[in-house]
Amino acid sequence: MKARIAIFLLSFSCIAFANEEAKPGTQDQEFHDPFAAEDAVAQPKISDPLEPMNRAFYHFNDKLYSWVLRPVSKGYRAVAPKAFRESVERAFANVKYPVRLVNNVLEGRFKSAGIETTRFVVNTTVGLGGLFDPAARWHLQPQLAAFDQTLAVYRVPSGIYLHWPILGASSVRGSVGTAGDIMLSPLRYLDTPWGYGAEGVNKINMLSLHSEEYDALKEATLDPYVALRSAYFESRARKE
Repeated sequence: MKARIAIFLLSFSCIAFANEEAKPGTQDQEFHDPFAAEDAVAQPKISDPLEPMNRAFYHFNDKLYSWVLRPVSKGYRAVAPKAFRESVERAFANVKYPVRLVNNVLEGRFKSAGIETTRFVVNTTVGLGGLFDPAARWHLQPQLAAFDQTLAVYRVPSGIYLHWPILGASSVRGSVGTAGDIMLSPLRYLDTPWGYGAEGVNKINMLSLHSEEYDALKEATLDPYVALRSAYFESRARKE
């Protein structure tokens, strides 16, 4: 049961359209995936042959978010100042340095891998474990990379859309990418209760900072399922 709860918390990273990996102005400006434009053109032809099943899972996840996660994140936000929550977000991003390092190397972005390594050393020491980001003030910006992005560089197609129960919006390639990133995350190797607890805190903290984005998406459309599906692929194209 604890494992399922932890995995559920992990799923709602898509609400922030992933999380920590999509902040403007942080992508490596020297890297341009030639397939990103192709994916963007193909957006109107998203393949969703499992739509009835995907919709059922979407509604399940949406109710769990509305009834459980959003109230918990709002309570947390009420007692934790925004500056504190932003520091926690930075610390968790710092911990996941191996994900960015390995994927930058796999993509042949060796300069980016070096910048990420320098950022990790600086922020872990001067930045007190990543709570602060002095590296950014030294013009060392995050060089974001994930395994889904790496697979795109190697011409692996996205495949059909999948909306997993608990795990949320994804695709065939995205599902494989998520599994790869989880295996690279140091949180995966903490003793079971501590690992689940840390990931749970990470996702609740993220929701407290970003849940309005999902709420706004729901309010702005007559069909949130379609809007979320499109937003997922658009967010992946921006990261590729």
